[in-house]
Amino acid sequence: MRIQKNENGQALAEYMPLIPLVLLLSVLLLVPLGNSTGDIFCRMVNAMEPEKCEVVTVEEEEQPVEEPQDDCVPLQEEQGGSQCEQSADCSLLPGSNNGLYNASEPIQTFVIKAGQEYHLYNSGLTNDGCYYVSIDGNRAQWQKVGSGSSCKDISHTQAWKALICQ
Repeated sequence: MRIQKNENGQALAEYMPLIPLVLLLSVLLLVPLGNSTGDIFCRMVNAMEPEKCEVVTVEEEEQPVEEPQDDCVPLQEEQGGSQCEQSADCSLLPGSNNGLYNASEPIQTFVIKAGQEYHLYNSGLTNDGCYYVSIDGNRAQWQKVGSGSSCKDISHTQAWKALICQ
């Protein structure tokens, strides 16, 4: 009686550890080639019909860390309430530690002037520990909720239809 050894699959088992390495090397070699393939194709097409194919390259530009917004109005604190009074996008309201204001158009930014500081609030609910502000469409509601030297009484408020830069 003779015993035959079957070695089917032996080569696959021996070369199995090399498969991930071969795949990695293939990807590393084919990616740069793939990036230039479009350019090669366009050169061939343009040889037959000039300017039929264009290769578009996208250049990434470095963005500045803080860029001023184009659609916003810079708040000029040194002018006090006069900036608001002179703007068609703003309604100047008298100082009150709580209140409700209904505007004719949606309110983008609500400004509270308290002491020497300006506090800016955008849409939604905000409670910063000193002031509770709710802006919902055309309606702004505010209330002084904090006390102490850091939470001053409100001297005036501004309801802006435009977004104020922060």
